[in-house]
Amino acid sequence: MEEDKGITPEQPADYAGASSRGRSAPTGLRALLLTMLVVLALLVVAVIWVLPDYVEPVQELDDADAAVVQPDTIHPSEAQTRIARQKREAERALQEVLQSQAALEAQDASAWGGAEYENAVQALAAADAAFATGHFESATSGYESAGRLLQGLERSRPQRLEQALAQGAVALGRYDAPAARRQFEIALALDPGSGEAQAGAARAENIGQLVELLRRARESENNGDWTAARQLYAEAVALDARAAEAQKGLQTATAELEAMRFRKLMSTALTAIDSGRFEAAGESLTAAGTLAPESPDVADARHRLDLAVQRHRIMGHRSRAEKFAQTENWHEAVREFDAVLGIDPQAQFAVQGLAKGRRLARLHDQLDSYLHQPERLQSEQPRNNARTLLGTLAETRNQGPRLQQKYRQLAALVELAETPVLIELASDGMTDVTINRVGRFGKFREKAVTLLPGRYIVRGERVGYRDVRLDLEVKVESATPPLMVRCEEKI
Repeated sequence: MEEDKGITPEQPADYAGASSRGRSAPTGLRALLLTMLVVLALLVVAVIWVLPDYVEPVQELDDADAAVVQPDTIHPSEAQTRIARQKREAERALQEVLQSQAALEAQDASAWGGAEYENAVQALAAADAAFATGHFESATSGYESAGRLLQGLERSRPQRLEQALAQGAVALGRYDAPAARRQFEIALALDPGSGEAQAGAARAENIGQLVELLRRARESENNGDWTAARQLYAEAVALDARAAEAQKGLQTATAELEAMRFRKLMSTALTAIDSGRFEAAGESLTAAGTLAPESPDVADARHRLDLAVQRHRIMGHRSRAEKFAQTENWHEAVREFDAVLGIDPQAQFAVQGLAKGRRLARLHDQLDSYLHQPERLQSEQPRNNARTLLGTLAETRNQGPRLQQKYRQLAALVELAETPVLIELASDGMTDVTINRVGRFGKFREKAVTLLPGRYIVRGERVGYRDVRLDLEVKVESATPPLMVRCEEKI
């Protein structure tokens, strides 16, 4: 622009005048053309550099023009960055506290939260005001404070429920209907499914009617009209089964009306005990105990009945035990003696009978284990145990016929189990034969050996051949076929 300002119209005119003075006519024509060119150049410069300053800028550009003339990106300052961060923190804290508030509102916190809930709402409102005025740090602090209040309120729900139920129960005991209703309404707001709160609310609704029934019952009681008093107390209990005064009044009135019936029942019970009619005695005592549960007369009569029944049961078990012993059914006798001791652990006849019955039952069981499985006697250890058992039986006194018969049967089986049996063995004359627990017999083609009944392992060995191993069962009084023992598979 400064260079443009240096170009003036006077310069070409002076230049043309100087030239006209020193040149011919053609030269003047050329000067005129040059002047016109200079004027034209000045007009172009004016259009490009001067005209824009007097024209209003274009307000809207298309996308292509905007892309060309878009200014450089403006970076935010540090203060702007800090404020944006504070705003985000406040928005995050607001989101969290709103979630907590929504959860508590769904639980009807306004009905049970009391001053604590109001404080939280006020703290939230103050934080909203700070947020609206751009004080984001204060808003964040306020939201977090409100959140802590709401969380504390949520944690206090079990304690508040317990407190409301307890205060409601106290109000019921004072017959204070408004206070009771208020406390149980709070409890139901905290836990709509609380059975205790529902029952308490129902009781609170009946307090007025209950108080009137109790007043009339006490009046009838003072007048000595126990029938009317009992009826009124019963109605009060039906209305509120947990009303202590109504329950106590009903018990008192009932006791007064049933005193005569109680004495009659006791007399009937004692007569039935003496005559052995234990079931009838028990029924009378049960009815009497219902009328006077703490009566010492009932307790004494029950004791007498228990002793009589006990003696009767013991005699029955003893009679059955003696019959089982006579027939040597010792397991059944043991059960009867054991039943007696379950009733009276000091019954000496049962103590002695139980010891004898168990010993003889055990001997019968041991004998039966061999008699039912005689093949056990083919093994040396069971056979030795059987001989020991026979020795014990020989020393047992007062053996019954069943025990003696089993003794003889076992003795015969042991004798058979100890009688050797002849066994034929065959081989190829090249196999070395051994029988376990008996001995080595070497090489042979035929050999007869005597073995006690039982199970044996016969092993054959031959150099260059795979060993053979055979099972041999020697049975009592039973022919055993010849056993071939030879090694045939080469290694």
